[in-house]
Amino acid sequence: MKKFTDTLLKAVANTAMNSAKKEADSACIFIGYQPQIPAKLHELKDKK
Repeated sequence: MKKFTDTLLKAVANTAMNSAKKEADSACIFIGYQPQIPAKLHELKDKK
């Protein structure tokens, strides 16, 4: 059971990290509402 739990938690963590990377490079679709993102999230932005 512990192995399953560890695998599940790693999958959730990977999904959250991929989502954060994707959101760091995108803008809000709603006009006039772009909340400030945390400073650590700026480090995940693609540097082009």
